[in-house]
Amino acid sequence: MKVKSIITCGLLLLGIGAATTSCEDMFEAENNLVTTDLAPKDTIYQMMGIVQRMQKLAERTVLLGEVRADLLDVDPIHATAHLQGLYDNTPDKTQPYDPIKKAGNIYNQPADYYAVINSCNIYLAYVDSLQKTYGTYKYEREICATKCFRAWCYLELAKIYGAVPFVQHPILTTDAAEAIVANPENVLGMEAIIDKCIDDLQKYPSMEKNNELRPSYSGKWNEISFGNFFIPVRALLAELYLWKGTCSGNPADYEKAVSMYHDFFCYPGEERNVGRYVKTWDRWDGDNFGTNDYQDSYYVRFRATQTDENLGVIPCDTAAFYGNYNNISEIFNSMYKNNYYPAVAPSQRIKDISAAQKFIFYDYRSASESYIRVGSEDVNLYRNPLLKGDLRLSSVYTMSSDPSASKYNENLSTERSYIFKWLNGSGSTPREDVRQAYVPYLRIPILYLHMAEALNGAGFPETAYAVLRYGLAYETMADRSIISQDEFDDLCKIKSVCPRIAAQEEEKYRDDAELNDQTKGSFVIWSSNVFARPDKRTPEHSSSISVPQGLKPQIGIHSFGSGDTEYDDKYYWLDDPNDAQMKADLEAIKAKSPIAGTITDVEIYETDDDSEAAEEGSEDIDETAKIYAKVTYVTEEGVTEEQEFTEEAYNQLVEAYEAVNAAIRNYYRNDARAKRQARVAQLILEEEALEGMFEGHRFYDLMRYQMRNGSLGATITMPAYITKQYGETSRMAGRPWFLQLPKR
Repeated sequence: MKVKSIITCGLLLLGIGAATTSCEDMFEAENNLVTTDLAPKDTIYQMMGIVQRMQKLAERTVLLGEVRADLLDVDPIHATAHLQGLYDNTPDKTQPYDPIKKAGNIYNQPADYYAVINSCNIYLAYVDSLQKTYGTYKYEREICATKCFRAWCYLELAKIYGAVPFVQHPILTTDAAEAIVANPENVLGMEAIIDKCIDDLQKYPSMEKNNELRPSYSGKWNEISFGNFFIPVRALLAELYLWKGTCSGNPADYEKAVSMYHDFFCYPGEERNVGRYVKTWDRWDGDNFGTNDYQDSYYVRFRATQTDENLGVIPCDTAAFYGNYNNISEIFNSMYKNNYYPAVAPSQRIKDISAAQKFIFYDYRSASESYIRVGSEDVNLYRNPLLKGDLRLSSVYTMSSDPSASKYNENLSTERSYIFKWLNGSGSTPREDVRQAYVPYLRIPILYLHMAEALNGAGFPETAYAVLRYGLAYETMADRSIISQDEFDDLCKIKSVCPRIAAQEEEKYRDDAELNDQTKGSFVIWSSNVFARPDKRTPEHSSSISVPQGLKPQIGIHSFGSGDTEYDDKYYWLDDPNDAQMKADLEAIKAKSPIAGTITDVEIYETDDDSEAAEEGSEDIDETAKIYAKVTYVTEEGVTEEQEFTEEAYNQLVEAYEAVNAAIRNYYRNDARAKRQARVAQLILEEEALEGMFEGHRFYDLMRYQMRNGSLGATITMPAYITKQYGETSRMAGRPWFLQLPKR
């Protein structure tokens, strides 16, 4: 029998049926109000109805992106069969859930995504119609927010299933659903879906204004502002372009993502920095870090009130009584209701990645005495093994023991395990009667890491690397030892898409007024009047570094848990020092230079009296010839040398010297750039594990990495460098990337 579609008619009907009453009520209400002004309260109620539907997606958004990956282990005894099915990721255990038969995996329910999409389609059809009738954009923010919900759902579906039906008009009858299912042209792959979502979000006039365009309803729910329930459009467009670049491999798509990320982070008055909530050792005792106290504010990032950190959240009911609750806290943490046996726990893989990092401590004693300390490699010197290397895992995960717990109830575990990311931002044990109140769509540091991916894909590995090590700020962008002149010049070509940002003028990067025009409205304008990179190498250094008053600090994301990363010149290698072929290639190019070093100064003689200069000149120069120039250069060993030339010889020198330098730049721009991109891609993927662990990103991070390094096969292939450094992952190897949709 021919398969007519990869989803059943019932799939879309479930999207309707899951909220039949609400859809019909909305449809009827809009019909009654077509010839009158739509009351603001009706708009709010309908918008919050879409938010309510989003609640059903919160839990699986985390679990589908994390349990199938390599940073969590699932308890084979105490986890549900549905969670174990995701962990095993085999077709028989992840088959789509059938609500009639009550069979299949409950996390494989695409109908819930279509319920949101169909609600959005209905809302947009009638609000849009009303606006066209009256010629006003009265509901501009609501329309933009609804389109963002719809685009987000389609992107999630594409990430989970690979190819799905795409529809942007209301489905209100079984006949309409059947028509969509029967037509295979409605089924689109990831890149085609992304193209349609991008086009839908960009064609609306709201893109001309600001980067938020989120409804700003007053009031709060569980300490979360209502406005934070919605997705910023520019941030979502940046994510869509990142995935599009991953699909196409086209640097131009990555550049568009870079531009969108920049405009989102740097929009005047709404700038977003990475924040300075970190975990770090606060002093050095001369032996090791493990016997010292530490300062920990990192866990604060995961509080619901951190609206500058959380890039919009899906609100969740905190009690089962209200309906759309989730079990994330119970799945990740010890509670009495699960007999203190959480269903999941950090894997050995994430522990190994964390321990493999180098903690760097800049130990300032005085203006004349400072040291760079590196954490010990001996795990036995630390009172807790998790304190070796990066400290973020130890900040968000803790274990304790209560030997008496099973004294009166043998079913209770004597061990306690807590992952604070899913304790509503609390730094203590969870309340049994309060469930997880929110799930962020993304956090700001994750978005910065995604921008680093886009920068690297667009051919800017030095700037991508700067996100990890230094933090993007004026001081970073203006430092040619961090971002080379060649890369900076290319970055200037990435222009802002936001008119307000493009109109800004920055004149701090170049002294040359003509060259200043090159930087205007471009990516290199990194909010120099807002962001600043702290510098600890100053006499004013103390254990707590401040930035100029009123500025937002930007630090390298790796510094969140690995200390003063920017002060260890050997922590990250952009170029492999053991790459023999690269060294040989560069030495061959440099051998063609007439000067065995780097020219630092040229003195042109204006006198005709060259006798003295001739006597001091080289033997190769005719003594009767006029000495034209004296060239000062520094050898690779750091020795300063001088040499004199006639005019003809000097001109030949300049031509040859410039040719060699051009060859070196071309080598770095092409051969070496590819090597740097490959290395920086590895660093970013590892950093995404350290920063995004347990949040639902890891599976898709691996997917993008695989897509950039070749076509995405039907089954999972782990990055070779990970398996080489941290071992094989037989559980994931050979398993499918995408879940199955219901067959017809």
